[in-house]
Amino acid sequence: MRNTEATLEKTLLAHQTLFKQLVDSSPDAIMRHDATLRCIYANATLVIVSGQPMDTIVGALPQELPFVFDAKSYAERLHNVVRLGAPSGFEMEWGLPDGTLRWCQVRLVPERDERGAVVGVMSVCHDITAHKALQAKLEKAESLARIGFWELDLATNLAHMSDHACRLMGRQPGWAPSAAELLAIHPKEEGERIDRLYRAAIAARETAVQYDYDVVVDGEVRHLQLHAEIAYNSKGKAKTFFAVSQDITERVLADEKLRAREQEFRLLVENTPDNIARYDGECRRVFVNDALVKLMGQPASALLGHKPSDSVKAPQALDYERVLSQVFTSGQPQDHTYRLKDKSRRSLSFHMRIVPERDSTGQVVSVLSIGRDISELEATERRLEDAQRIARICHWEWDYVSKRSSISRVGLDVLGLSHTDELTMQDFQAIMLPDERASTFLLYQDAFAKRQSELSYEHCLVLPDGSRRETHSWVRLEYGPDGRAARALGVTQDVTDLKDLQRQTHQLEFYDPLTSLPNRALLHDRLKLAMADAGRQGGSVGVVLLDIDHFQKVNDSLGTGAGDVLLKSVAGRLSQALREYDTVARLGGDEFAIIVPQIRQPSDLDVVASRIKHVFAAPVALNDTEIFVTASAGIALFPADGADVNELMAHADAAMYHAKNCGRDNFQFYARELTATALERLKIEGDLRKAIERNELELFYQPKVDLGTGLVVGAEALMRWRHSERGLVPPDRFIGVAEDTGLIIDMGEWALRTACAEARAWHDRHGEPLKIAVNLSPRQFYTGDLVGTVRQALQDTGCKSEWIELEITESLLLNDRVDIRSMLEALHDMGFTIAIDDFGTGYSALSYLTRFPVDTLKIDRSFIRELTTDRDSAVLAQAIVTLARSLRMEVVAEGVETASQRDHLGAWGCHLAQGFYYSKPVPMADFMVLLKNWDHGVSNPATGTR
Repeated sequence: MRNTEATLEKTLLAHQTLFKQLVDSSPDAIMRHDATLRCIYANATLVIVSGQPMDTIVGALPQELPFVFDAKSYAERLHNVVRLGAPSGFEMEWGLPDGTLRWCQVRLVPERDERGAVVGVMSVCHDITAHKALQAKLEKAESLARIGFWELDLATNLAHMSDHACRLMGRQPGWAPSAAELLAIHPKEEGERIDRLYRAAIAARETAVQYDYDVVVDGEVRHLQLHAEIAYNSKGKAKTFFAVSQDITERVLADEKLRAREQEFRLLVENTPDNIARYDGECRRVFVNDALVKLMGQPASALLGHKPSDSVKAPQALDYERVLSQVFTSGQPQDHTYRLKDKSRRSLSFHMRIVPERDSTGQVVSVLSIGRDISELEATERRLEDAQRIARICHWEWDYVSKRSSISRVGLDVLGLSHTDELTMQDFQAIMLPDERASTFLLYQDAFAKRQSELSYEHCLVLPDGSRRETHSWVRLEYGPDGRAARALGVTQDVTDLKDLQRQTHQLEFYDPLTSLPNRALLHDRLKLAMADAGRQGGSVGVVLLDIDHFQKVNDSLGTGAGDVLLKSVAGRLSQALREYDTVARLGGDEFAIIVPQIRQPSDLDVVASRIKHVFAAPVALNDTEIFVTASAGIALFPADGADVNELMAHADAAMYHAKNCGRDNFQFYARELTATALERLKIEGDLRKAIERNELELFYQPKVDLGTGLVVGAEALMRWRHSERGLVPPDRFIGVAEDTGLIIDMGEWALRTACAEARAWHDRHGEPLKIAVNLSPRQFYTGDLVGTVRQALQDTGCKSEWIELEITESLLLNDRVDIRSMLEALHDMGFTIAIDDFGTGYSALSYLTRFPVDTLKIDRSFIRELTTDRDSAVLAQAIVTLARSLRMEVVAEGVETASQRDHLGAWGCHLAQGFYYSKPVPMADFMVLLKNWDHGVSNPATGTR
């Protein structure tokens, strides 16, 4: 018994020793834990792998093992094995003393006693670090290649899926589907197709299957491609499918995009208006698009395989083939312009872009030619060039890097440069004015320093032919990455004509066109500046307004041409006589103005006045005749006589009219009371404009007496103005204003009509005519249709022309104007008699008396007034009477006031007389009373004297 037990113990010990040897030499790390989970054994491999001494491991609880990372999870798993008595397997990470990590495949096995109770757990740890690394690499490879593999065991009907395969199919890693579940990931029809594919392959004992399929992952379609191998057992029955699925979504999408691009390109090529053709090395067409077919008017079959010169027998076709060959040989693209005639013989131009096409080795295998119709573009460019030539505008470019330039063809003409492709900076500088070269250079340098993008300036050029042109340039500046100027793009316009027009406009706006003196606008500007300067310095400024005396008579007698010569002569003399800083201006008509700045005292103006008097001292030659003229001038002083321009000018104007009222040919300084006179004149002018419509004008009549019989044989109609407030206004107060303003035209027409009506009424009342003399103003001859107006007056009133005498001034005849003579002859032919009023006061010879239809001479009252007291006046009056009688003209003496004057005139043979001796002018009612009481034997019914 004892021997048996000893033998058993010996055998057990031997087994234990063998077990220990086996365990210690095992490549796996092995631990044993008791029921309290404390380690009671560790083999040598564990000590080596963990790097921990044995005494640290044995006796330690799981949380005390330094190499176990997740000690809590490990303890829970040990506890479950003790509690449940079932083995467990899992993976676990270890951490070694050198910092490296190890992966272990752990197998926990319960240990039981003889009663079967679990008394401990054996933990076997197999190092799978290398497997994990390989698995990671495989997964990385799967991810990079976008592949996943799986294997279906047909015996178990379960598939083992790699993690990436699961992800490709939209499933979580660890998914282990059946064959039916694998088919269920496809749409029904696709699943049935794949099932049939596998069954057909197995039936034919094929070992490989390949197909594409789609899956939907997170709402997006994923395109996959599958390669599967079928393994069969010895009996020929399929046992496994090993498959690799690859994600080809990007390739499929790229193919779809490529197909779309190809379709777009085909549509573009077939529908583009550009002509596209592909040529081989012999310049034969291998492809043509529809646009080229349409242009050539031939089917594609007739074009393919042929050269351009086969269908177009022209030099340009051979030139085109030469360019095609050059591109094929050199491999460099080229541009070419191809010109031809279409079927309607219309000229066409095409810009050809010719590019080489290469194979995968880089060899040129064909040439692609793209032609664009630029006929309209060239026509537009020609029109633009024409527009630029008309507008004298050009564009140019200067490259600061390459020092190269370009300029439009019009620019060469505008700048007068030779037609060359390259222009240097020296070429541009050569036509610039020397004093503008430096300023233009500095202008650009300043723009570069400030990094300005735009520049605008004007400069003057002297072209090679010597002509001088003014230009305006707009420039856009471009800079390189280093901030330096890279390029200048400019547009330059020849503005010479515009500048000339501006100068002409300025001249017209601020200068008098006749005399070239400053006009009223420029005078006001200069006077304003002079007054401002004087105000700052405490000085004074004088203004002289000057009017040529009796200038209208010069115009009337010698013509407006002579008047213009007089104005220019006076303007030139005034400019030469005054100081350089004085301003002489013409305000209009015969009115001049002079600004006299820098006046220290009022007496300084006396010097200016003396110089002006000297201007008018010398005669002026007009139409081979020398005449003397005088001037009336008014002077006002700033600040004493006015604080602003308008006030100062108004006061000088008032002083000038005062000078006229003082007998003319004098200068008058402004005084306060003159303002009232000027305002009075303006008031008269305003009221006079309304006088006709208010029926304020009247005709007074002065009898004309036959000196032989003492009978009244006619009357002169004289205008009077009965103002509603002023009463009867004397003619010397308003006739001059009417002449100056032109109101005399309407007033003269009214007077003519009224006199014609009175002549008709007189004839109707008395049965015999009364000849009425009516005065005509020279303005009535120069403005409107006088003959028509007179004819209409006769027609409207029923008056006869022989009842009216028309009186004109002597000055009207002295310039011998053809139109005046024609009008007088027309009036004379109508039956009017023509009388010259104020005879003897004219400027010229008496030869006009024989050239004009004059019937009556009226001796001016200035000769009659001194008839009995001044021998010269008597001689002149007698000579006029003799002259008139010799020319068979009637002669009338005006202003007869005494019996002695009457008797002298009668003795000389004067026909008629009028004057206060007989009667002053009276209204028609008084005139009728006067004639009723007229004693035929009494020459002066008022005094009763003979």
